[in-house]
Amino acid sequence: MVLLLHSFLKKYVLLIFVLPTVLNAQFYFFGRNKIQYEDFEWKVLKTEHFDIYYYNDFEEMAEIGASYAEKAFEEYKQKFNYIVTYRIPLIFYNTHLHFQQTNTRPGFIPEGVGGFFEFLKGRVVIPFLGSLKSFEHVIRHELVHVFTITKLMNSYSSHRVAMETYPPLWFIEGLAEYWSTQWDSQGEMVMRDAVLNGIYNNLYDMQKVHGTFIMYKAGQKFLEFVSEEYGENKILHLLDNDWRFKKFNDLMEFVFGDNIENINSKFEYFLKKNYYPLYLDHVPHKLNSIKLTEFGFNFSPGFYDDGKSRSVYFIGNHDGYSSLYRLALDSTFNPIDEPELVIRGEKEAIYESFHLLKPSLAVSSKGILAFITKSGANDKIHFYSIEQQELVKRFSNEEIISIQDPDFSSDGTLLIFTGIDWKGYNDLYSYNLHTNELSRLTNDYYSESSPRFNNDDSKIYFISDRTEGIYKQTNNIFEFDLTTYQIKYQTYLDSDIKTLSVNKFTDELFFTSDYDGIEKIWKLVFDKNEVPAGMLNITSNLTTIFDFIFVDSDKIITSAIEEFSFQFYLNEVNEIEDSAETYVTFEFDIKGRPWEPDKIVITSEKDRYEYGKEYTLDYAVSQVTTDPVFGTRGGALLTLSDLLGDDRYLFLIYNTAEIKDEILKNFNVAISRVNTKFRTNYGYGVFHFNGRRYDIRESEQYFYERSFGGYLSVVYPFSQFQRIESSVVVTNSDKELFSDILRRKALLITNTMSFVHDNSIWGPTGPLDGSRFKLLLAYTSDVKYSNVNYYSFIADYRNYFRLSYRSALAFRVSLFYNHGKEARRYFAGGSWDLRGWRRFSIRGEKMWLSSIEYRFPLIDQFYMKLPFLSLGFANIRGAAFVDAGSAWDEEYNDTIGSVGVGFRINFLNALTLRYDIGKKIKNNFSDIQEGMFSQFFFGWDF
Repeated sequence: MVLLLHSFLKKYVLLIFVLPTVLNAQFYFFGRNKIQYEDFEWKVLKTEHFDIYYYNDFEEMAEIGASYAEKAFEEYKQKFNYIVTYRIPLIFYNTHLHFQQTNTRPGFIPEGVGGFFEFLKGRVVIPFLGSLKSFEHVIRHELVHVFTITKLMNSYSSHRVAMETYPPLWFIEGLAEYWSTQWDSQGEMVMRDAVLNGIYNNLYDMQKVHGTFIMYKAGQKFLEFVSEEYGENKILHLLDNDWRFKKFNDLMEFVFGDNIENINSKFEYFLKKNYYPLYLDHVPHKLNSIKLTEFGFNFSPGFYDDGKSRSVYFIGNHDGYSSLYRLALDSTFNPIDEPELVIRGEKEAIYESFHLLKPSLAVSSKGILAFITKSGANDKIHFYSIEQQELVKRFSNEEIISIQDPDFSSDGTLLIFTGIDWKGYNDLYSYNLHTNELSRLTNDYYSESSPRFNNDDSKIYFISDRTEGIYKQTNNIFEFDLTTYQIKYQTYLDSDIKTLSVNKFTDELFFTSDYDGIEKIWKLVFDKNEVPAGMLNITSNLTTIFDFIFVDSDKIITSAIEEFSFQFYLNEVNEIEDSAETYVTFEFDIKGRPWEPDKIVITSEKDRYEYGKEYTLDYAVSQVTTDPVFGTRGGALLTLSDLLGDDRYLFLIYNTAEIKDEILKNFNVAISRVNTKFRTNYGYGVFHFNGRRYDIRESEQYFYERSFGGYLSVVYPFSQFQRIESSVVVTNSDKELFSDILRRKALLITNTMSFVHDNSIWGPTGPLDGSRFKLLLAYTSDVKYSNVNYYSFIADYRNYFRLSYRSALAFRVSLFYNHGKEARRYFAGGSWDLRGWRRFSIRGEKMWLSSIEYRFPLIDQFYMKLPFLSLGFANIRGAAFVDAGSAWDEEYNDTIGSVGVGFRINFLNALTLRYDIGKKIKNNFSDIQEGMFSQFFFGWDF
């Protein structure tokens, strides 16, 4: 028990000192950097039930968001038959790029995450994504979470039952979707694909889609089924009775009055009845198209034909990195070879990330490619010469944070695009490549997207939610006249239009609309006076089309979903059967007045003010141990932070007294502050440690030491991939050297400087591609007594070579060097470095390590169903390795190593379990172990 306590205390003492670096590196020795590019000037808007946090010029959108939130609150208190009694913090970011900088959660936020509810502090954090409709949806979605979780917690508390688990995630997210929005084309897209291709068919298939976007919509569809089959009131009964049951299936049986087998059978029938009849009038892409790509995710196609060759340039992800690719086509528009990489993304700062799910590429007639990436704080447009095969120009503007939907004029001089500014306005812009002149074409809270030049560049067609009248706020096509600056309707529909394209060969306008439930391609039809009259569908696809371009007058390349894969297909425009054609007539005379969103405008100073830090508890942990010799001892760690997570205080207190008289003397305390509000992160603190210590780096014996002092740590990220770390620690140390007869006193100052690089990407159990390295220099000296004086050097380099999508060769070489008076020892041995050797058994002031490892998939999913329980494991990976290294003080002894194989299991995406077997290699690689070693441990691959 004593060793357990020492281990516990040692971990948390270490945490105090390394936390500033750890926070920025996402809890790894390496790790990418989460950078705070902006100094947000936060303000607070207080409404009846919410504290709305916003910054800079986002006030109008915050007032609109406040109105959405209050309306949702009034609706949900009736739906849930429950009222949330605390004031709910709503934190708004005006773009997803700013949202990715939030400190309310420590990890990175992927592009697909549209907001989250964090229960610990009751925070709801939401980005504005350029559309008021989606803004309202996300606010409502997250508020369903608030009501769901607080109602469940209150129910368990009132019934005096411990809440051990939440309902399954598919139900939690499905409910948030079901009560926040109507069934839409996005849900229809994934469910058609999942059901008709056997990815998802019933409740028992939930493990197949757990954690994916399908899970959200499958949960929503199940609750739609519940409402139809059993009544919507049963949803509330599920929440009210959750406290009674440990298993959700038992809860459903109780509430629905039906056994789980029948519930599942009915749901399976419900899905098949809805989706199987679609085969009568709709055709899968793979049957009526030519598939151009076979792997990965492929979006934003741009076609280029210079008279000699034809190519499609696109944004894709084929190996974990989103990048720019080229697909060469022959004279019949079929692929000549596999797609080739043009520019690798996510490995250097200028191409920090491509926006895979947004239209972000265009090709001019002059052979200039415009593509968009996140580069630092904002998006940038990069101009690439196809002929010269190099970048020729870049564009960014500090006022435009997020950019998408580029399109060139016919002569390649102008580029139009949509951008989101600091107010959250998503507007049209025009950029002249020759004069560098930027023009703003719209300036309002309406959403603009997919702008396209007509053939003579006199007009711009674009999609907007500025639709008036009975079809208010739907996305229709508008025309912007570049001579008169007048905006006119081109369509008037009670459905959303997503993307549009001008057929440059015929000057006709085509677009995708969810009029029939999913995005199909339609053609705009004009009357004899050249006035838009209606639309005609030209595809009968079974699932959604995302992007499309014309490569000939009657041929299009589409980016479409099938079997949850996003590939390119070549389609003939005129091949749809007459029986499948649909013509829709527009009725422009029913348009009304322009719509305006409701707002909550607060004028009182006490309800509108600058943000001031208020600290609340994040978490607190404690541990108490009892030993028959040393008695009872314990410790606690707690942290406080402000609502935005920018400023955090950590408090550690524990006692190592072994007799009653030492209780006051042996109190150990550390207090730290960590600030991550700015680009430069810093932390500082003070500490006092006293008691019996066991330091495996020094010896095999205990010693007593009293140390107190303080530290300062600073971390500056150059980019997401590189940073510099620096720290200063001042320690007054009083250390027993021999049975309290001889003591060593020192006033130690340790200076550390290190450089860290990491652009690796990970598989289920560790890195598979990219590189990581760290260089560290440190110097420790006793400035008062000269009893300690040594310097340290660490160089750790790791590289990963992808052999296939899921296999790789991993290399590591590391050198650790301490030299001087009372230099500390390094240690090795065990699953993370020299496998087969006992952990911590290899020690020395100098040490080197190297490894070569082949990583490969072993078992993707293992599932065993027994009468009394079911067991499942996923992402089991194999490894074959060779390790080598040595440690020494003054004289180099010998080189040792090991060779073997092993497997790793990713457990709950939080822990990797490792098991290795092999042979140790000894005596300068001259002797091999006779038997075999086996070693079990946990931790990610190096």
